[in-house]
Amino acid sequence: MTKVRSCPRCFQLMWVKDDEVEVLDETTIRMTCPHCHELVRLKLVSQGSNATGPKMGH
Repeated sequence: MTKVRSCPRCFQLMWVKDDEVEVLDETTIRMTCPHCHELVRLKLVSQGSNATGPKMGH
């Protein structure tokens, strides 16, 4: 599954594939941004219809 998320460092959209992430705990994943090449941590939604998907950080 591919998820779309904006990078918290460069703010460009990343297409996050399950095989490109490292699961740190039940609410946090880590990956390298394909644009700025920074290692970033992303929080996951834990409740509601979007549970286990990345937050969109608006």
